[in-house]
Amino acid sequence: MARTKMTEAEALKAQAEALLHEQQQVLSHAGAVVRQASRELGRVTSEEVVPRVVRGTRSAAQTTRDKLVDEVLPSVASVIGSTLSVIDAARDKRVTEVTKQVAKLAAGKKAVAKVAPAASVGAGKYIAAGIGIAALLGIGYVVWQTFRADDELWVSEDE
Repeated sequence: MARTKMTEAEALKAQAEALLHEQQQVLSHAGAVVRQASRELGRVTSEEVVPRVVRGTRSAAQTTRDKLVDEVLPSVASVIGSTLSVIDAARDKRVTEVTKQVAKLAAGKKAVAKVAPAASVGAGKYIAAGIGIAALLGIGYVVWQTFRADDELWVSEDE
């Protein structure tokens, strides 16, 4: 009986070794398949995916740049130009003289409403603050309008 158990154990051992050898071959083959798939994925990524992403990014950047150059910057420049022209006009000596003359005429005719001189330091601060706030609001509105419709910035997938 001991001999039959020994031969059965040897047979089982041989079968286990054969099975282990087969599993090693299967795992080796699976490793080769995974390496080949990885190479193929790298090729597809570099040839297909990367160019699409770059193209989409360039398109979005170009659209954003065009909106900034065509819509935002001219509006900002216009607001700044208007603000500077109002400030220049407020500082002009002729405007100050005209304001003083109007005030004298109004005081001379005993007008009901008092006319404050425009060259007053306090009034200039308020005017400048108002213009600054209006400029900031204008810039904010233009930027908001420019970037409000951002659905055009996304690139649809090619089929």
